[in-house]
Amino acid sequence: MKVLILSCNTGEGHNSCAAALEEECRNQNIPCDTEDALRFISPEVSRFISNWHVRIYRHAPGLFRVGYRAAEDHPAQFHEGSALYRYLTQGAEKLCGFIAGSGYDTVICTHTFAALMVSEVVKTHLPNLNTCFIATDYTASPSCDRMQLDTCVIPDASLRAEFEKNGVRPETILPCGIPVREELYTCLPNREAKRAVGLDPSHRHLLMMTGSMGCGPMERITELLANSLPPEYDVTVACSSNRQLLRRMERRFADKPNIHIRGFISNVSVLMDSADLFLTKPGGISTTEAMVKGLPMVLVNVV
Repeated sequence: MKVLILSCNTGEGHNSCAAALEEECRNQNIPCDTEDALRFISPEVSRFISNWHVRIYRHAPGLFRVGYRAAEDHPAQFHEGSALYRYLTQGAEKLCGFIAGSGYDTVICTHTFAALMVSEVVKTHLPNLNTCFIATDYTASPSCDRMQLDTCVIPDASLRAEFEKNGVRPETILPCGIPVREELYTCLPNREAKRAVGLDPSHRHLLMMTGSMGCGPMERITELLANSLPPEYDVTVACSSNRQLLRRMERRFADKPNIHIRGFISNVSVLMDSADLFLTKPGGISTTEAMVKGLPMVLVNVV
């Protein structure tokens, strides 16, 4: 068995899921590699889609919402023969050569774009390839009905009817959850974790992370917390890849010793263990990680 995991750089959740899968394959001594599916169209296309996804999500969330709803309301735009389908599957030929040339017999997709591309590979070239799609959200994404893969892993059995309604074949559905990294299953005691991240263990700790793009009303929420919480409450805000937000927040809250502004977080597991409350967007990966930790959540309306 040799596994290829295909993700897309449209938000870090899909890549995080792919990393968790690769980690488990390594633990099981299964040869495994992870690739960006969009690079098989071209590296330029991958960068273009990734960059504009981030820009729209950060600066025009209303436009993102409208676009996503349009995709839900008009599923025909993903049907075979449509311009969008042809665009997303134009890398199928190159992907097929990569799969066959590298000896992969199993392909796992963590994004619907990758699933569409693999469906085209199976249909036209490699009918015996073992294929799987893993949903990284607690809902059926647009284009699910176009996937022709062996297995569709969904987060929970309660979502079976929704995925079936959106065109996923019932016999392919496997309700076994969203993969997260192994380190998240190891939990430090709350006070010990607070010491590990440099906080007073007697303080309460609010952790705010709204995804890898650092988007949403983080600045406004932090201002509200800074002006209302007593000194024995610490607030950690992860701006992630949003460097402009990081610099602006660092300046704005420099005189607030209980407000801790961070960029990328490398010790997410320990930081979550140190938290008493988690403010996050309702993404599939972040909410699953919080559930694994048993960490109470407040969901922020980012988009």
